Amino acid sequence: MDAFALLRLPRDLYFDDAQLREAYRAVSKETPGEAEQAAVTAAYQMLRSPSARLRHWLEGEGREGSVRGTIDGELLDWFGGVGATLQAADELLRRREQCQTALAKAMMESELHAGRVRIEEWQARLQEALRQKMALFPAIVAGEISPEDAWTCVRDLGFIEKWQHQLRERYGKFFF
Repeated sequence: MDAFALLRLPRDLYFDDAQLREAYRAVSKETPGEAEQAAVTAAYQMLRSPSARLRHWLEGEGREGSVRGTIDGELLDWFGGVGATLQAADELLRRREQCQTALAKAMMESELHAGRVRIEEWQARLQEALRQKMALFPAIVAGEISPEDAWTCVRDLGFIEKWQHQLRERYGKFFF
């Protein structure tokens, strides 16, 4: 499946979410069957993810590479920080669940606030890293970045998106 062709988008990596949504809506309105609609939705989901979009584009262009391998050094350093933040959030959430009284929950509020702030800080760092990686898309399309480095970008984006999802999930649980 060529997700770009299915959604009638140019074979380009850099387009905004509004363009993608509009293309999805337009094609969805014209799609008659469930199987066809499922393919359109799968194409939309693929292109929504920067890592999946880049991977699909690289494969479509015949640029050999693998999703396995090294990631950017800075991201490698972030493994510990993101992991520690997720573990701390899980521990706070576990402790909050064990609170039996409103007073006990209220006494945890400052710790919960600090946990939310820590997650927000990581989310901001990851959003900036995502933006920086996506800023490479025009150079990748132009062939100014080697296929090997483009595949490293796929891996980096994959980790960033995974961490963003995990942090969003934990963040949401702070408000239940």
